[in-house]
Amino acid sequence: MFNFKLKSEISEIEGVYRFQIDFPPFDGLKFVCMYLLNVDNHNVLIDAGLHISSWKNLFFKELKKLNLTIADIDYCIITHDHLDHVGLIKIFKRRNPNIKILMHEFTDDTLRWGTDQNNFNQVENTTMELADQMVKFGISKEQGDRIVQFFTNWNKMITYCKPDRILSDNDDIFIGSEKLKVIFTPGHAAGHICVFDENKRNLFSGDHILSRITPHIGNFVVSPSVKKKYDFTNILDYYLKSLDRIDNLNSKLIFPAHQEVIYNPHERIMEIKKHHEIRLKEISEIIKDKPMTPLKISQIHFGDDLSQLNIFLAVSEVLGHLIYLENQGKVTRIEKNEKFLFFS
Repeated sequence: MFNFKLKSEISEIEGVYRFQIDFPPFDGLKFVCMYLLNVDNHNVLIDAGLHISSWKNLFFKELKKLNLTIADIDYCIITHDHLDHVGLIKIFKRRNPNIKILMHEFTDDTLRWGTDQNNFNQVENTTMELADQMVKFGISKEQGDRIVQFFTNWNKMITYCKPDRILSDNDDIFIGSEKLKVIFTPGHAAGHICVFDENKRNLFSGDHILSRITPHIGNFVVSPSVKKKYDFTNILDYYLKSLDRIDNLNSKLIFPAHQEVIYNPHERIMEIKKHHEIRLKEISEIIKDKPMTPLKISQIHFGDDLSQLNIFLAVSEVLGHLIYLENQGKVTRIEKNEKFLFFS
């Protein structure tokens, strides 16, 4: 499927093993990280990487350098449902039936629903609803069709594996005499969690907090049952509030799923909050007394030479900020010629 050579390396950072393996070059994140930690003589993996043969082989090769196989892994905790975090779950379970797979209830629900072939029409209809919404926010009908194609193909690249434990916010994962804490952090994904090692004060942040860029915060496709439980319309508000929760943990280190380990957690969290504060201000200034669609705003803010996927992500990101401002009464939405326009 992919014709490029991937590289991998493993390193130890204060007792945590970091598996860094190249990410296929359609994302810009360059590599994916998985982490192996020992909790009271139990081996715990954070996330499950990509379901690509070369990627899988590199991971097992790096694991072997530690004189370990997947049979030696006791737990695998999934941070969220994206394909670069759940890819090898089923392979792990097949090779080691005793491994315990843990994930948030929304992650499980979305994966189970999205990968069930019996739900194909429902998944397609849900995706079409999202695309129709995005057309009202400015993109073309053709671009909307590509969104449907992207999300339906996305699910085909994921294989579902029933977890051994469903997680909720503030759950404690007791492992021997120690424990890990589950922090529900929606924003980049509906069921995103961070995992906090209370003993060593290390945070495994998935895509919630990265060292050099900010994760995409915006629209995503979720199952009907998740929609009934949570309204993620004002997703940026969820994200910013969960940053505050993470900051209050006073972590020593943050281990993200991409980019470098973060040695200054508080400072990095403040940088991310400042980034969104600046973006909110810039978007407000762009539409000062000038009603525009989110697409037009995104073209001014991010440029108009983006790929098809990045056009969607840019509009989605702008929309997340507009809805945040709208809920604060700082932005007004109007409808004109079947398009939604926003102004401040």
